Amino acid sequence: MMGQPRGWRPTRVQALWMIGLGASCYGLISPVMKTAFAQGYTMEGVTAAQYFVALLFWAVAGLAVRTGNRPKGREVIQLFILGLIGSGGTTVLYYRSLIHLPASLAIVLLFQFTWITILLEVVLERKPLTARRWQALLMILLGTGLAVGLLHDQWEGGISWVAAAMALGGAVTYSILLYGTGRIAVQTSPVRRSLFMSLGSGVPILLTTPLTAYYTAPSMAGLYGWGVLVALLAQITPPLLFAVAIPAVGGGAAAVLGSMELPVAVVAAALILKEPVGWDRWLGVALILAGVIWSERVNRRGRESPGT
Repeated sequence: MMGQPRGWRPTRVQALWMIGLGASCYGLISPVMKTAFAQGYTMEGVTAAQYFVALLFWAVAGLAVRTGNRPKGREVIQLFILGLIGSGGTTVLYYRSLIHLPASLAIVLLFQFTWITILLEVVLERKPLTARRWQALLMILLGTGLAVGLLHDQWEGGISWVAAAMALGGAVTYSILLYGTGRIAVQTSPVRRSLFMSLGSGVPILLTTPLTAYYTAPSMAGLYGWGVLVALLAQITPPLLFAVAIPAVGGGAAAVLGSMELPVAVVAAALILKEPVGWDRWLGVALILAGVIWSERVNRRGRESPGT
């Protein structure tokens, strides 16, 4: 087991639940953002508002929480870069790809983070590539395709390959986030880690947000109301849960549990947005959940071995 900051340490089961909860928060972002768009708010405006809310939260929390180790100079730089590439990069690349790609295709491309994260562990740490882990990943990827409606989406008008590359880039940056969170400054207070990562994530967000996103919003109070909600779902709850839990289980397990985002998004779309959800999408949700359970069942029994 990897290093953990002093104080309370989650058990493996607790850590897995925390990662699943953090991923589920990400799954609620799409319907929340679509609701905000329906009220006249822009993607850029809500994204910028959520960043300022999150930064204020982590700044106050960093001053209030005095327990735990402080990051060293090199660790501060590493956390800043991890936030810039992993969190900020994913936000900008994936949200921008949604402008030019069907949502179903964009999320399929983003979900390639499941195998990319595990590949990072295999290449960088020489961890054995087990057949059973890949069985779980194949179930998740197949379930992803069904859950986003690939069987009935036609993608009329062609596909922007630049946007597709951006979505795949988002998968790579999200993989870096999951991998790095389990390895950088793990002895440091999760609150302080999240603060420096939040500072880094703001660089690409602010650089790609036009000033018009602020003064053209229907209501500044409404804009920051949505900003608070999205910040809780995207930049406050998941980073804190991941910072505590991922060092206990590793990036590979986090990638598998991260796939919980999609089932939650499908259910939320059905309940909140009243979108029709056919049998293929529910089958996809079931396959994703089965893949998550199968992967963790194998890990818990400790019976994984290369080629089995």
